[in-house]
Amino acid sequence: MHSIVQTKPFPLYLFSTFTTITTMTSLSSIPETFLIISDSHGKCLTPTILTSLYCIKTYSISGLQWINNYNHDLNLLSLIHTDPISSLINSTSNILFLIGINSVRNFPAPEIIQQVDYLLDSLFSRYSRLRQGRIIITSCLPCIKPSNRYSTITLLRHNIEIYNQLLLSLSAKHNVLYLDLSVPFEWLCRDRIHLHHDYHHPFANIIINYLHDLKVHHQSSNKFKYRSREAITRRNRKRNLKFKQIQQNFIISRDITSAWSYYHVKNFLKSSNILYARLLIVYNHTLRLHFNNSLDMLHADQNLPHNIFDSNNFINWIQRNK
Repeated sequence: MHSIVQTKPFPLYLFSTFTTITTMTSLSSIPETFLIISDSHGKCLTPTILTSLYCIKTYSISGLQWINNYNHDLNLLSLIHTDPISSLINSTSNILFLIGINSVRNFPAPEIIQQVDYLLDSLFSRYSRLRQGRIIITSCLPCIKPSNRYSTITLLRHNIEIYNQLLLSLSAKHNVLYLDLSVPFEWLCRDRIHLHHDYHHPFANIIINYLHDLKVHHQSSNKFKYRSREAITRRNRKRNLKFKQIQQNFIISRDITSAWSYYHVKNFLKSSNILYARLLIVYNHTLRLHFNNSLDMLHADQNLPHNIFDSNNFINWIQRNK
């Protein structure tokens, strides 16, 4: 599995507030559909954009978060399964999630990534057609407005940086596309969280240009979509080997007793918000955890004491989860 990181300069498209846009290029008679589900930043885009290549519809909810257990109207996890968003998802072939800022101001990055991981699993379980690179997640936009959880700009920016790096790793796990927006702080307005009106069009162009190039890429790829089983096997083998080589640089080990099975270890790590690539219990009662990046590894190393997988902790964890 792989991710695509792509940023584009601006502006390549200049558009007004009209709902419909047309271009002279015509590579397909049937426009591809893109649904943008966004927080308030989606209001920088025209609600509906139509060209000969694609149709982009944007659905924005101010304050939207990946998961919000206190407000159903701001909880994307529940909204994707109810109208009107579920109907919009059923009628589109691609989804771009422009979400993050409301989560990173209130929760640690690893916890948010666990939420996104769960949401993507839930989404794919209901809309399996979206599995093959039909989901796009964007990096978190800049924000320099401290919150109760992150009381300084330095703390907030650090959480955003970790979130973006972990989100990139998660995109590889789920075979979703990752768009690095790379928006400068100078684009923010006085509230230090939203984009200044002067930069609404340049920001919208970053997204539109990306989707335009993605559509052209899809059409070019369709010419070569028929590959032999042997070619697919070779490609997957090379990809898996590359990931394993990366993971060899990020390993931690812990002693483990025989009471812990693979099943228990995986459930424990999931409940502890530990993002790992793969795990191995070797013959000398040692657990080896492999990671895709140093941030995941450091987070695990800091949160997993060396005796965490002994017999006493196993009994305590089982009792807590009865």
